[in-house]
Amino acid sequence: MSATRYIWLLSLLTITVSASVIQSRNNPQYAGIQFAPDRKLSVTVFSDLHFGEPDSLRGRPYADLKTVGVINSVLDNEQPDFVVLNGDLVSCEWVGPGNANTLIDQIMAPLVSRNLPFGATFGNHDASKTCSTRDMSEHMWWDVKGRNGKKLSFTAQSVAGEVDQVGWSNYFVPVYSSDNASELKMLMWFFDSKGGRKYQPTGDDIGVPNWVDKKVVEWFRNTNNAFTQQYGRAIPSMAFVHIPIRATRSFQQNGRDRKTSPGLNEENIGHQGDVCDSTGNNCKYGGADIPFMTALVETEGLMAVFSGHDHGVDWCMKWAKDLPDTSPKNGNGLNICFNRHSGYGGYTDWTRGARQIVVKEDMLDARGVDTWIRMENGKISGQVSLNATFGTDQYPVVDKSKTS
Repeated sequence: MSATRYIWLLSLLTITVSASVIQSRNNPQYAGIQFAPDRKLSVTVFSDLHFGEPDSLRGRPYADLKTVGVINSVLDNEQPDFVVLNGDLVSCEWVGPGNANTLIDQIMAPLVSRNLPFGATFGNHDASKTCSTRDMSEHMWWDVKGRNGKKLSFTAQSVAGEVDQVGWSNYFVPVYSSDNASELKMLMWFFDSKGGRKYQPTGDDIGVPNWVDKKVVEWFRNTNNAFTQQYGRAIPSMAFVHIPIRATRSFQQNGRDRKTSPGLNEENIGHQGDVCDSTGNNCKYGGADIPFMTALVETEGLMAVFSGHDHGVDWCMKWAKDLPDTSPKNGNGLNICFNRHSGYGGYTDWTRGARQIVVKEDMLDARGVDTWIRMENGKISGQVSLNATFGTDQYPVVDKSKTS
């Protein structure tokens, strides 16, 4: 079972930059997590679950029930310390007003039964005329509790502003030492890339921009700088955001190798900053994600960024070369990974699964991360080590199995 331990609020109050985040949730019970006693942190990332689609849409009866089976299978195999739900939890375009939280409860059930803490980001399908990401976040925060009665959700909002502008899942989770609950070792950053539709059940159908807002980028830079100043060093970190940045598409089109970046590569990557017509076609890139891309590249100690959104892609890349049509052109060695499509809702039939991440406390200075896809059938796919030689190391080509 998971050995991760919660840190009480008192532990976090010593971190000045965190206090405002905590206050935004009226002093929550838990402030962070610790590395497990074996000095590792195991994180499972589910993405694109797409609960709530009608059976007739894709000819998949009991899709949500099958997706719960995927979640249970992966959790049984990996027994993680922490779970990330990295966007598109619900296909809200098919969900009536007030019904989204019932679907959220179905997603939460496997986590609740295992007392597993989690953090969520929201994706473009989580926001619709009839679904409020703010309401979903509040439901997770106040109502989702483990069998022991303790809150499990870290999902929060740390940036003031309208939901349509800044989103509602921008926050961080501190990770403390396995043997010292007051020693900060790592940060996990969560960002809302928005998209979807404006929440107004009786109003017009209005689109929402699909990129991390400049105001969020400013909060990220300022908060991370405050940590650096307080501790006198860069804090190792990871980041989670549903829609990937533009650099991933450029990498895909300019030299991605299936042996150095093993994984599914079955569609053209859709990314932040695309502006499309009312039908979702004729998309043009306007560069709106450049501030976010720049901030990620310039963040010292950022070990990897994890995204979902594109169901037919699940490889990792090292952005260590100049790429066309991106700014900045070079990512300074930034690692970026896609998740596996986890749900039986949503397009594609590649075998469902989830991305697994393992960080060793003793390897934080080397900025090393081990990661792979754990599939619903128990097999492992696309295992890589995000280290100094990633990007040149050769790995086996992945199997492209499907399930209906």
